[in-house]
Amino acid sequence: MLVYAQYWNDEGVRSAVGELVAASKDHGDSQAAVDLARLMGEWALTLPLPDDPIVTAVPPNPARPDHLAATLAAAVATALEVPLVLDLIERRFATERLRDTPMAERPAMADAAGYGVDPIAVGRNIVLLDDVVLTGTTLGHLTQLLRAEGAASITPLVAAQTRTTNP
Repeated sequence: MLVYAQYWNDEGVRSAVGELVAASKDHGDSQAAVDLARLMGEWALTLPLPDDPIVTAVPPNPARPDHLAATLAAAVATALEVPLVLDLIERRFATERLRDTPMAERPAMADAAGYGVDPIAVGRNIVLLDDVVLTGTTLGHLTQLLRAEGAASITPLVAAQTRTTNP
């Protein structure tokens, strides 16, 4: 997993990237999403990514349709000049937020989302975008599913990593 920035700085204050994520996700600030997407696209150009990837995003929870991950994926695909396939992974069911779920229950919660992978993943190098990672449960689950469906490689990219407890 490649992480662009930490959500919180060492002083327990949101980082600049954390502020962009919060503004976009929590306050619907479309300019913050655009700014973060631009940063992610620029960053992606500096990464050692596999040849000929397709870019996708962690699908949103149907109960909380947040499209920040898709916005970031679109910017990365555009910067890399590779295909964007947002329906590569389908999420069939709404679940509670993982950040509100005890650690021991998170794998079952990820499984309960009913993720499915399109067969186009077979033999492909996948770049999987997410906006924030806490413990990596969802990315780990999706990586396992993509591997089981025959993806050649999976490279998760995340805008911000946060802590299990906020300051």
